[in-house]
Amino acid sequence: MSLTAVVLAGGQGTRLRPFTLHRPKPLMPVANKPVVDYVLDLLELSGVVERVYVLLDYMGDVLEDHLKREQRAIDVVPMTFKALDTADAVRRIRHLLDGDFLVVMGDIVTNCDVSALWSAHRERGAIATIALKDVENPSHYGLAVLSRDGRVCSFVEKPRSYELYVVSLAMHAARAKYSYANMVNMGVYALSYRVLDVLDDNPHLLDFGRHVFPYLVEEGYPVYGWYAEGCYWLDVGTPQTYHQANADVLDGLSAPLRPSGLNSSGVWMEAVKELAGDVRPPSALGQEAAVRASARLGPYAVVGRGAVVEEGARVVNSVIMEGAVVGRGATVVDSIVGSGAEIGEGARVVQSLVEDGAAVPANANLAGALVLLERALLLEAVERPSAGRARATTV
Repeated sequence: MSLTAVVLAGGQGTRLRPFTLHRPKPLMPVANKPVVDYVLDLLELSGVVERVYVLLDYMGDVLEDHLKREQRAIDVVPMTFKALDTADAVRRIRHLLDGDFLVVMGDIVTNCDVSALWSAHRERGAIATIALKDVENPSHYGLAVLSRDGRVCSFVEKPRSYELYVVSLAMHAARAKYSYANMVNMGVYALSYRVLDVLDDNPHLLDFGRHVFPYLVEEGYPVYGWYAEGCYWLDVGTPQTYHQANADVLDGLSAPLRPSGLNSSGVWMEAVKELAGDVRPPSALGQEAAVRASARLGPYAVVGRGAVVEEGARVVNSVIMEGAVVGRGATVVDSIVGSGAEIGEGARVVQSLVEDGAAVPANANLAGALVLLERALLLEAVERPSAGRARATTV
């Protein structure tokens, strides 16, 4: 049976600033392929999805142009409009949905079995079935408690420490199915058409995690969890998880979802312009990328479209985005370098973030730096890196 999926791709991605000041988060490249393309690959490979509505807002025109250039076996329909949050976006396209449907966040990388989720949803007659994954720290996600039959008996979005304690007591009292697991919302749902009636009757329900799922559980609706056992999943929401996603995809953890290009002994390559240096797998080289003589890349080096790594430069466990330049003899380790940025000759950049278009001076030595364009307006909008990072004051 074919069905419709809705991909929510309208968020601003504030936790991924400064990179999302220049592109919508779903277009953040993971191993030289935008995050949203991994989501669409997942749905296309599922064998059950026929049409996908991709709902856009922030920088929607840029994302819409990308989606319209892509050729796929499923029908992809981008739509740009203002919505108050995730559930409100779905409410606004009710007229396009004529049965049960899937909802997938546009900023995740996962290879979960969508067809199995769909089958479990239909078998149980649920109003909502939420794909769940066990994680070490659930504080950044929606935490679900399941009864023995898999029904969600409690749902808390981004729980604080005291809420985690209360949830643990509830799990014990209810003899929950996964008593010692942090089962969190993966951002993949199968929803009954009845959800749309609930949304229409309750206009204050704006977000699925914060409002809709807790409401449905409290009102006694049949909401079930589906444990995506053995699958890969990562929310590409911060510089840390974005960096991790690139490494994980290069390691093949997201298979059958794969980077752009062809795999040659662990190096994913598109039509590169020059490859005169040494590249250690796993790594990825984008179209028209240039790696000059005596340059050393990898492992876990991603060099984007048209980017240049000059003679004697070294790039390890880092993402060099489209059109960026790593100067002669420079070293980039454990870092993210934005599109069009320049790393000066002989510079050393470690565990740092370099904004699109920013420049690191020649022979600079940066560790834990956030290198921004000289635009004071951006400084208040940028989320500071995690503890231990310092921001470069001159760029």
